[in-house]
Amino acid sequence: MRLHVTARRALVPLATALAALACAAACNSPEGVASDTTAGGSKLRIIVGFRAGGPYDAHARVLARHLGRYLPGHPDVIVENMPGASGAIATRHLAQTRADGLTIGLLSHIGAAELLESNVLGSFEILGSPGPNPQVVLFSGRSGITTVEAWRRAPRPPRFGSNSTPTPPYVTPLVAAAALGLPIQMVSGYASFADVRLAFETGEIDAVGLSLDSYHTQFQTADVHAVLRISAAPIREFDVPDAMSIADARGRELLETGIYLMAPLVRFFVVPRGTPADRVASLREALAKTWADPQFLTDARATQLFIDPVTPDALEKTLAMLSTRPAIIGDLRAILKPH
Repeated sequence: MRLHVTARRALVPLATALAALACAAACNSPEGVASDTTAGGSKLRIIVGFRAGGPYDAHARVLARHLGRYLPGHPDVIVENMPGASGAIATRHLAQTRADGLTIGLLSHIGAAELLESNVLGSFEILGSPGPNPQVVLFSGRSGITTVEAWRRAPRPPRFGSNSTPTPPYVTPLVAAAALGLPIQMVSGYASFADVRLAFETGEIDAVGLSLDSYHTQFQTADVHAVLRISAAPIREFDVPDAMSIADARGRELLETGIYLMAPLVRFFVVPRGTPADRVASLREALAKTWADPQFLTDARATQLFIDPVTPDALEKTLAMLSTRPAIIGDLRAILKPH
């Protein structure tokens, strides 16, 4: 296996976000900043640590349209974007927010080692996840790579792009390549995922790994070849093998711990620890009901979001399971370390 990880500044300008999602962002929060109250009473804020227009923002905004119907008093629900440091700025802000049940956060943890070191359960109560999102590895048409075997035989390590670490475009290709013995060069440090897309389209990079909803909201283009999926279930758009099905025993351990178990934690909702137990229970119930609501699901399908909810108990069991795998976590830390 040939593996190289490099960091660099982006050489391409920032691309424009999708107009439809930008419009939705503006309509829901014209100023991008929320207050805690309205004339009619309390507001519920959803803090999102990523820019408007992407899949994290889309999940929060579709949820915000429906969640209030299932909460006592039917409060307005608004989204506040607080981008920076791959969500870390929003996470720190949320941890210091008053634990009154009026502010929830959409967190993202991609790397298993970083998740365990973050002590999420020490700072937050988990409310649930909209579900694990299928991921795909895409090569550009100009790369000439259309299958896993072609990737394996590539004359030079294919260049993958990522806007930061750890994010799915960084973690998924590196872990998959290590698990399957495939060559890879990771080019990280692009200013945004829009810049990654432009680098892909101009030939500065050859490939990208991303979630299915990121593909739908940010990356659809005709000149791509999917070669691998990270999903036990087939993906309608892409007739390609699941990574787990072609890995050996060691590779399956890396994939399970590094990607599959982590998948529901790419997007999950929390409140600050110390929030009254009755409010935590109310928010958990409201999220579960919203994720099953036919109108919500219609909106989610229209935005091409993947919804397969995971309960707080299941997420906490995942955290407990990860803590029992120190050897694999150590291997993943080495795989994902920038070189």
